[in-house]
Amino acid sequence: MRSPDASIVKSAARTLEIFEYFDAVRRPAPIHDVAQALGYPHSSTAALLRSLADLGYLEYSITDKTFFPSIRVSLLGHWVGEEILSLRGIQHQMRAIADATGMTVVLGSISDGYCQYVRVLEAETPIRYHVKAGDRRCLARSTLGHVLLGQEPAERRRILILRALATWDGPEAAPAAEAIEKQAGQAAARGFAFNVGLVTPHAAMLAVPLRAGYANRPLALAVAAAEPFFQGRRTEILDILRSALTDLAPAERASA
Repeated sequence: MRSPDASIVKSAARTLEIFEYFDAVRRPAPIHDVAQALGYPHSSTAALLRSLADLGYLEYSITDKTFFPSIRVSLLGHWVGEEILSLRGIQHQMRAIADATGMTVVLGSISDGYCQYVRVLEAETPIRYHVKAGDRRCLARSTLGHVLLGQEPAERRRILILRALATWDGPEAAPAAEAIEKQAGQAAARGFAFNVGLVTPHAAMLAVPLRAGYANRPLALAVAAAEPFFQGRRTEILDILRSALTDLAPAERASA
């Protein structure tokens, strides 16, 4: 199979990042705002936004020269949210968690040897944990990854750990597969995982399992912030996360 043209791959990535930008800001935006937020050249941003408008995926306002996703975008993948992930309920709970904790909230899933951030609500505090939807972390070097691995059957867990270690990107040598399996087992037994400085120095993450995916494929919810934000609050924050899971339980049963 012929490799895709690099410019086509870049355009595809930028198109998706534009839609994720609008999903985050939830308001019409001019070319300048989009280009500045995503770090794209103004000229290529303008060309891409106008192309998406011509195709009917964005609406353009002549009055204030802004773009905004059209109803066509809201219909794309609607069946996925309704039939597979019950995303509406999950997103509602993520917002409640963000309001209650003041921390960045992350929804993660497994993508081969990686944990992929499916949805991110970034904190608005001056000091915060910066990640975005679409980011990936090695399953073996991720708090969310340990919780996700803990939900997998033993045989599949071992396969995923080996794949994860093949993608290891840490500054230190990769740990033994048995060590990661032990961490995943502990996360499964406790019902949560907590780490400090696993990827970013002085950043902490607390994650819990969330079984609301297609065919019970695992998902996990986490909150992340600078380590001091967790001091004296870890039990409280864990209770907030678990309360959100309790509220989601009816939706999970409906999707099972």
